Amino acid sequence: MSDAALAPTVAAVVHLLDLVTEWTTELMDPEKVLEHHRAAGREVTELADLKELDLEHLDEFTRRMALKWRTSGALQGGAMGALAMIPYAGGVAAITLDMVVMHVLSTAIATRVCYAYGFDVSDDEMRHLVDRMVRRAYRNQAPKIQAAREASAAFTAAKGRVRWSAKLRNDHRLMAAVERLMKQFANGRAVPVSRVAKAMPVIAVFAGAGTNAYVLGDVAHQARLYAQTLFLAEKYRLPLPENLRHQDDDEWSPEE
Repeated sequence: MSDAALAPTVAAVVHLLDLVTEWTTELMDPEKVLEHHRAAGREVTELADLKELDLEHLDEFTRRMALKWRTSGALQGGAMGALAMIPYAGGVAAITLDMVVMHVLSTAIATRVCYAYGFDVSDDEMRHLVDRMVRRAYRNQAPKIQAAREASAAFTAAKGRVRWSAKLRNDHRLMAAVERLMKQFANGRAVPVSRVAKAMPVIAVFAGAGTNAYVLGDVAHQARLYAQTLFLAEKYRLPLPENLRHQDDDEWSPEE
């Protein structure tokens, strides 16, 4: 790194990755689910025992998962957005790292939901659910990646610039759009390049935070709906709704 001022950003990301590791370790441990029910006075020794409980008891464990992971996703996405502003390789590294972290967390969250309803992810049907959730998460991240790339490129291009040029505006339309917005608040007065450039990291952070908050919350929410449906279908020997079967992998939602 050429700029010592960026060191705190990198350090924060390292600490965040340590936290992600801890989250993942806990989420992938089925014993945590069993401990919850034992503490509530329910006699369970393995995941299969959870299927003998009522749905309302199982829902206790997952009720706040979506909210929790929206908050955690916002923190993780914001940190990656900040990392994306590091010149040269920072943007590529941040996007790659972010996708890896989101893959791991999406898999871990869907796995935890499976455990919460008594399903073992080694089962083909439940493995299929986890894979679906991860693919869904990837599809929802495209806008964030584009915004981070554009903000990083604009930030780098504006470094050291004093005046605007037609080429700068044409090459970096995100920066040009922010300039127009700032002009409205400045009653039409010219806005310096440096001032607009300072907004680029904010956009990257908000894009990462907003997208990751939505994606992780959505994974928890959708996986919960699917697991609830599958739990009830098995418990009462009902057919699984058509739109949740394997042939509908490309477009599906338990809410439909």
